[in-house]
Amino acid sequence: MWKDFVLFRWYRNVRDFVRQTLRKYTLFVLHLSPHQNMLQAMLLYTFVAWIALSMPFMTTVHIPLMDNLLTAAAAASTSGMTSVNFAESYTFFGKLVVLLFIQVGGIGYMTMSSFIYLSFSRRLRHRHTEVLNTEFALPRTVRLNDFLHAVIIFTFVMELIGAGFLANYFIRHGFTFFNAIWYGIFHSVSAFCTAGFSLFPDGLASFQESKTINIVISLLSLAGGMGFIVVTDIFNRIFRRTQEISYTTKIIILSTLTILLLGSFIILLTNPGLTPATALFVSITSMTTAGFNIIPATTLAPCSLLIIMALMTIGGSPSGTGGGLKTTTFTCLIATVSSHLFGRKNITFLGRQIPLHRLYMANSTFIFYSMMFFITLFLLTWTENLPFFDIVAESVAVLSTGGLSVGATAQLSFLGKVIIIVMMIVGRVGVITFGMALLKRDADELEKEKEHVKREDLAV
Repeated sequence: MWKDFVLFRWYRNVRDFVRQTLRKYTLFVLHLSPHQNMLQAMLLYTFVAWIALSMPFMTTVHIPLMDNLLTAAAAASTSGMTSVNFAESYTFFGKLVVLLFIQVGGIGYMTMSSFIYLSFSRRLRHRHTEVLNTEFALPRTVRLNDFLHAVIIFTFVMELIGAGFLANYFIRHGFTFFNAIWYGIFHSVSAFCTAGFSLFPDGLASFQESKTINIVISLLSLAGGMGFIVVTDIFNRIFRRTQEISYTTKIIILSTLTILLLGSFIILLTNPGLTPATALFVSITSMTTAGFNIIPATTLAPCSLLIIMALMTIGGSPSGTGGGLKTTTFTCLIATVSSHLFGRKNITFLGRQIPLHRLYMANSTFIFYSMMFFITLFLLTWTENLPFFDIVAESVAVLSTGGLSVGATAQLSFLGKVIIIVMMIVGRVGVITFGMALLKRDADELEKEKEHVKREDLAV
């Protein structure tokens, strides 16, 4: 009876501690800006994944804490860059933890928790809606509620279909039923969330000649990388909720197909030994930042690696699972340059004028992204004794969350891994979101600043 009483007191103390912690955390979240909320969510998910992967039964061999943290950050950021052989170093439970965090990181932290948070108080609901609007840059034609439903439904339908095709392929090639299902689900989720994690030690290199693996992984990566705006738009058009597909969707489809075909052609041209299907796969996995290595990156020509880096930098589309600058940002940059060269007063693309605030966002993203890339490159060249080209590839891959590096991650020093982890987080939340989270300004300060700012001319 005395033991039961002690146990009851212990349970009550733990319960009270958890309640107080959750209450304080809720108050802390309420006082954060939407951009700070996204950053703290990313840090929290990475920390939880790190603690989980550090449990003894999660690994098959001893893995240092820093390498576990790198794997946790790679899963939460869906970059897929690890310093150990993931397939051989983690147990089934470790891989299951990684799979769960890939799923959460892929379709958005706020999306996964929205159905819980939106049932809370009005104040918290309003704050959560602000964070969702920050995480997903939606055009005016797309409503947030429609978008959330499209994200959840489309994600799990696509992953289920992909898992079915992959599992059927593995069963026909000698896998046991359980392993075929497990491998099918893992690779389907990893592809759709553009994470690039694989349960095979050599990635997907053993399946270079497999049409099924190539097609399914490519379509899943493309579906996730193109973004949920396209899905929501098409869904609304099919059910006649809207009269036409939005301008944003048209730009995403056009830019994605154009860049992919151009990238595939250059990769095929510069590597005569590749087949068109392999070149297209490499192009898709690079631009969507999925990072699956169906062929070792070191076997490609250096000029092809430059194209792959360019594709990863451009990245996927807004409100999708891919990283990088985003196709719409790249389109805005092209539109700005072309409109200036042709002497147009307004910035137009495909006969439509782009709003000024979107152009500001695109240019700011490009400039800040370039700055963060230079900082990453500078720090890694300072701390690491590796070939310069390898460091450039590593910097591009980590900031774009692309994962297609030349194998330098495992050779990084302790400081190098810290830099990579930080840049994974920056790349996943977005460079602008990261910057605004650090440089939060009150509305009153901004209003006072407007009153005292004078307009001057500047020669450029």
